[in-house]
Amino acid sequence: MYQKNCLLIVDDDERGRDALKILLDQENYQLAFAACGEDALQQADELVPDLILLDVLMPGMDGFEVCQHLRAHPQLADVPIIMLTAISDRKTRLRGIEAGVDDFISKPFDRVELLARVRTILRLNRYRRLLAERVRFDWAVEQSNDGYLLLNEGNTILYANSAARYYLGLLKESSLAEGFLINLEQQNFRREPAAAWEKWPTPNVGSMPRYLVRPETSQSPLLWLQVDILESPSEDLRSQLVHLRDVSEQMNLQQQMWTFQTLVSHKLRAPLNGLVGLQILEQQNLNLSTPQAQSLLKMARDSSKRLQDQILDILRYVDSSSASLQHDNAFNLSELHPLLTQIKNEMEINTLSVEIDDSVADKLLAFSHQGLELILRESFTNAKKFHPQQFPAIEVSVIPKDTKAILLSVSDNGQPLPSQELAKVWTPYYQSEKHFTGEIEGMGLGLAMIARLVWSSGGGYRLRNREDKPGVTMELTLPIAENEKWGMDTEELEIENWLSS
Repeated sequence: MYQKNCLLIVDDDERGRDALKILLDQENYQLAFAACGEDALQQADELVPDLILLDVLMPGMDGFEVCQHLRAHPQLADVPIIMLTAISDRKTRLRGIEAGVDDFISKPFDRVELLARVRTILRLNRYRRLLAERVRFDWAVEQSNDGYLLLNEGNTILYANSAARYYLGLLKESSLAEGFLINLEQQNFRREPAAAWEKWPTPNVGSMPRYLVRPETSQSPLLWLQVDILESPSEDLRSQLVHLRDVSEQMNLQQQMWTFQTLVSHKLRAPLNGLVGLQILEQQNLNLSTPQAQSLLKMARDSSKRLQDQILDILRYVDSSSASLQHDNAFNLSELHPLLTQIKNEMEINTLSVEIDDSVADKLLAFSHQGLELILRESFTNAKKFHPQQFPAIEVSVIPKDTKAILLSVSDNGQPLPSQELAKVWTPYYQSEKHFTGEIEGMGLGLAMIARLVWSSGGGYRLRNREDKPGVTMELTLPIAENEKWGMDTEELEIENWLSS
């Protein structure tokens, strides 16, 4: 919105003020008037005008004193001042320059000259203020913890602040010339979810955010950057202002909350069910010496012991919740079959088939046991929830994806998802079950966290409907550990490095 320039006219002669008002009104300025020096200082302090037209000869405080007071004021020191004077001698002008006057106009003034001087000084003052604002803006952007990029057509880097250079590894000027997308590949960033990046560099569609994910390595921690294209005041549609925000801590916190929720849900349900035997004994008033009572007591004792063990497991998790799910230890695929059997029995899944290709049967994954267990439990839970009778037949297969990764597939025979929902299910708190049952169960975080766990390890995640029968298939691309040292903790790795040196 255009804002009028404010001019303060200071003259003790009413006719002089009226003459300037008639002349300047046609320029569409905001005009204010003062008849003495004291009034001029008060109004200047309230208005902070863009220009002051100041008469020299006034009773009491003259124009030179007013100018000196203005230049001593921190907020008014830079306001341009044009001094109006009927005295044109050299001494008067030098005194005005020493007081801080920017320009002089002699009385009686020439109308065209006055308007030209006012326009010129206002224009120069506007440029000065814009330059000062630009300096302050540049300083604020450079000090920001968020990254800012100005891109041309989504790739050419026109500008990158310090935070953006740090996040994206743009430490050399030559890196800028290589382009935004090339640098993402060189810095091992993954663009997730893929559907949100398909129409880059258009602004984010709907509520689906864009992320850049750099998996954790021995040299750098896991990094999540949320990427937003900000609305630009420029009419040039080829350039985009991109905002990068580090959300690693937020992602880690959400992941820990989901992990704890899943852990509690699965570990406590089975032993609590086993304690029902105590209620049966009380309700039926059974003789404790009978075989039926002894069986119920044994079930209750076993469940109590198991409940104790599970609570201790949960407490151990709470104590170590800051540890990374991806890099606390590696997962050997030889442990997959026993893990699946354990989950199947605990969750009362009747039908489970497992096929593991011999070429990867003993491979070490760059993924933790706990992380993979959480993913499998969540996928089995969804399989039961979306099966019409809650008795799904689940198929798990593991095949090589390439030399650096495996493809783990989990398929069920429940209800398929509408195609428009498949790209949205990873979004936090998105609950597709309401489209089938009209009910909302749980928090809607499971699939979102599965995707984030996998992306954080450098892997991939995909959910699709089955082609051969009803149901869905979850496909996880998980990286193979580069060497056996991947699974060592920090202390073990330091010892290994010391011995090898």
